[in-house]
Amino acid sequence: MRVILLCLLVAACFAEEEQKLQWKDEDGLEIKIIRPIKAEKCPIKSQEGDVLDQWYKLTDKEGTEIGSNFNKKPYTFTLGKGQVIPGMERAMTGMCKGEKRKVVIPGNLGFGAKGRERDNIKEDQTLYYTVQLVDLFRAVPGEKWTTDEGIVIEQTHKIEADKCKKSKTGDTIHQQYVLHLEDGTFVDSSFSRNAPFIFKLNNNEVIKGMDIAMTGMCEGERRQVIIPSDFGYGDDGRVPSIPGKARLYFDITLEKLIQRDEL
Repeated sequence: MRVILLCLLVAACFAEEEQKLQWKDEDGLEIKIIRPIKAEKCPIKSQEGDVLDQWYKLTDKEGTEIGSNFNKKPYTFTLGKGQVIPGMERAMTGMCKGEKRKVVIPGNLGFGAKGRERDNIKEDQTLYYTVQLVDLFRAVPGEKWTTDEGIVIEQTHKIEADKCKKSKTGDTIHQQYVLHLEDGTFVDSSFSRNAPFIFKLNNNEVIKGMDIAMTGMCEGERRQVIIPSDFGYGDDGRVPSIPGKARLYFDITLEKLIQRDEL
């Protein structure tokens, strides 16, 4: 009797473990973890607001490949911001770095009634993905202040003081940035060129407001910056994308810092 009871308990445990590795939601989304990560190697799991680097392979029902970036440059997006289809938002939630999943996304959670013509995805087509979480970034918000020049700076990801390699005049900056106007109009981004923008700090190589905004910034730090036109492109703007007297809205990252005494 004890043997039978023990066998039943073991079977129940295995069934519970199997259930954690594979499930199907009521609206048809199916997820199967094909490369799980042990708990001791997974300090955090992906959640809304995290920036994810993803490898994916997309096929149709017959297994014909539609697109893949495996072992190429990962696709980067912020979870919970509507930057990917709804089914993918959910499929990539609660993942460990290195984890791999097979995902079946029904049409209503994919590209819907419109489909996606450039990939020959038909309306309400079911999508078959293999996805892997390559990397995960979770921001640690910091302080917000306004400089004497009227530049608004907010640390969207701070670096603790004991780990801060801080920028100063003459240092070489490797910067990633996204620039918008006040009404949200996109202007430019270093990400679109797949390379950081490199300049020497306080050497008249960028607008004055950017020199100010990046002085005293830590390597790895991220900031949102609002630069008044007087410290941007002034009354004339920059034809054709920046009108005169425009305030500039930057998201900036100090990706790499080479201090002057290291040169």
